Amino acid sequence: MVSERDRILKLKEYLNSLGIEVNIGKTKARGNKGIFIGKKNDFRIDISKELPEDKILPVIIHEFVHYVHYLYDNTLKSLSFVFDEITNELEEELINITVRQIPKDFAASLYEKKNILNSEIKHLASSIKNYYPDFKLSERCKPLERNLGSPIKYLLKYDRVKIFNKIYSIHDIADFDNISETQQKYIILKSKQRALSRINSKISRLNKYYNNPSELLARFCELYFLDEQASCTLAPTAVMQFKQSLERKKVPEFYRLAKMMSKF
Repeated sequence: MVSERDRILKLKEYLNSLGIEVNIGKTKARGNKGIFIGKKNDFRIDISKELPEDKILPVIIHEFVHYVHYLYDNTLKSLSFVFDEITNELEEELINITVRQIPKDFAASLYEKKNILNSEIKHLASSIKNYYPDFKLSERCKPLERNLGSPIKYLLKYDRVKIFNKIYSIHDIADFDNISETQQKYIILKSKQRALSRINSKISRLNKYYNNPSELLARFCELYFLDEQASCTLAPTAVMQFKQSLERKKVPEFYRLAKMMSKF
């Protein structure tokens, strides 16, 4: 039986034969598990030194797929070079595989934080409206911002500021006795709106990642080459088209990889 290390070395040899430099355990891969870097005829794959050996093979396959995608479409936007028909069903299957690979607790925690912040913002806004009926979340409330001196005025935009070597934080807002309780709530609300904006930005990037064609393909191939049965269960349409592509040697790099993997 071929060991995991032999599988890794054999795949590394194949990539080297294609002119791809493969560095395993030499860098942090820019904070990722792995990274593909392509520039004209200079190609490199870095695998993070923090990755355990049993996680290296799928990451090499993943990054190799990015290399192949770059060869056939350097915009990394189309999957027609491998799939003959890009249907909604096929796209949904690829997304399902990608979602399966992302830690669910990570996405769940983002939405949980978003819901909590929305609730807190709504509660603060309702309290402020009791004194300022025309208050709107989308607009500045000039009466509440009027006559705010330093450092309080800076906390309208930042959660933490340093003035003359002294740190002022949004968490200390209750310690300021020269502003009203409603002004305190207004400043806290602004802070929570900034936090919500950051959460929404993370969710947006995550959604973009889910739908990125190159990532969809890399996740699919990673699963297919290492667990064909699981890929058939999750993405029968994609597997059918991918096998047809392999049989026709539509993408020779994938065909050769498939032959190699079947010998492991």
